Amino acid sequence: MILFDYIVKFTCNFLYTFMKLKRTNYNKVVFISRLSNEKTLDFKLIEEELKHQNKNVECVFLCRRIVKFTDGIFKNIIYTLKCLSNLANAKVCITDSFTIAVSSVKHKSSLKVIQIWHSMGAIKKFGCQSVDYDLGRDKKTSKILNIHANYDYIISGSKEMTKYFALAFGYSEDVFLNYGLPRIDYLIHNQDKIKAKILKKYKEFKNKKNILYAPTFRNYEVDKTNELIDSIDKNKFNLIIKAHANQKLDVNNSVYTCDEFTALDLLCVSDYVITDYSGIAIEAASIDKKTLYYVYDYEQYKKESGLNIDLYKEMKGCVFKDTKELSKFLSKDKYDMSILKKYKDKYIDVQDGTSTKKIVNLIIDNMKEGMK
Repeated sequence: MILFDYIVKFTCNFLYTFMKLKRTNYNKVVFISRLSNEKTLDFKLIEEELKHQNKNVECVFLCRRIVKFTDGIFKNIIYTLKCLSNLANAKVCITDSFTIAVSSVKHKSSLKVIQIWHSMGAIKKFGCQSVDYDLGRDKKTSKILNIHANYDYIISGSKEMTKYFALAFGYSEDVFLNYGLPRIDYLIHNQDKIKAKILKKYKEFKNKKNILYAPTFRNYEVDKTNELIDSIDKNKFNLIIKAHANQKLDVNNSVYTCDEFTALDLLCVSDYVITDYSGIAIEAASIDKKTLYYVYDYEQYKKESGLNIDLYKEMKGCVFKDTKELSKFLSKDKYDMSILKKYKDKYIDVQDGTSTKKIVNLIIDNMKEGMK
């Protein structure tokens, strides 16, 4: 595998040397993601605002879901070469994940790379932070492929969160801009509209309180979803479950999965959000959703994946290892909103729905740089 990594890196750099002979297009912005086969919501919102401010902008989207590069290797190689070909004459690149085409090659000095990442939070350790953990990245592969290299700017959600992002990406804090993500604007500006759309489809959500359960991804086989399902009083609550994209949860037909709506959308109809180490907790806080943490594997997760934030300290009284205690808390329905507000103010700097404009202004400023 190490030899394969070296071959991929050498080949990409060799071919990219010739691709870079193309003249830079100062109106070209390339969006790259390995998280989805379609434009992500953040990408769509940035594109919309970009075109509103600059009608001449050329937006190129290169989105392909890649969990492991060696799965579907031929198509992934073609995709990587396509990314390199477009980066070769682009002025700005927006990415939300680690990709070989961005981090493992030497770019023109005219290209500016903005890493927006795909989460507002760094509750769990990731990237460079996770290298030494049991379930983290392989150290040798990370070094060979220059994990998270070549970023000119990195978007964070807050000054407080930047401390952890800096460690995860391996950059000094002055590279970070605490703008937050467009998806937060989406929630702030469209919450009522999204809620009405969901309630039109699921009229029964009007009759009871709604709980959204959205856990993070786990590399190990521990699934206590049905234990949670059984503990929820279905006479009082509708339970909606949204699994991580990389993981399938074992659920029964007493719950909703609402496949036509994203977890982000479902926040708008939720009275309670139950999660664990997922960044959705930050998104829930942005629209003041009562958030609880079901962390049945807290010690194991802390040891094997690593945590940045002490949830017991930050969200006192809202963290549970046991479903009985969690169920008892829900039945009382006495949530201390002051704890959530403190959490929100600490981890979300931009709360007025202007994150998208701040990112787009950054893009446009960099597009102008060097333009004749």
